[in-house]
Amino acid sequence: MNDEKDMENKIIRTQDENGEIYSFELIDVVEFNGQEYGLLIHVDEEGEEGKEPHKEACGCEECDDEDDEDEVVIMRLNKEDDSYVFETIEDDEEFNNLIEYLESEEDEDDEDEEE
Repeated sequence: MNDEKDMENKIIRTQDENGEIYSFELIDVVEFNGQEYGLLIHVDEEGEEGKEPHKEACGCEECDDEDDEDEVVIMRLNKEDDSYVFETIEDDEEFNNLIEYLESEEDEDDEDEEE
């Protein structure tokens, strides 16, 4: 997957296998097991946070419901020359281990706030 990153605005534009281009805001970069991952939120053309698109434009009620909470998209970061390439995490084990790590970090942050 070829992606470009606008460092100034932290806006990432990705192109799917159908040629559709989506924009995301990079909200954080985390390192897990020596690999960096980008945490992204889908944004619309004006840079406003929006609902993550379905893999296919289906027109279902869920897609039209604007009250849904924004979902975070996680992509693997690989450095190529002087820039980063954002890649989909295809390996289920890698993805599940990363999610467990992020949830444990979130739990630790919640416990620290309670003290």
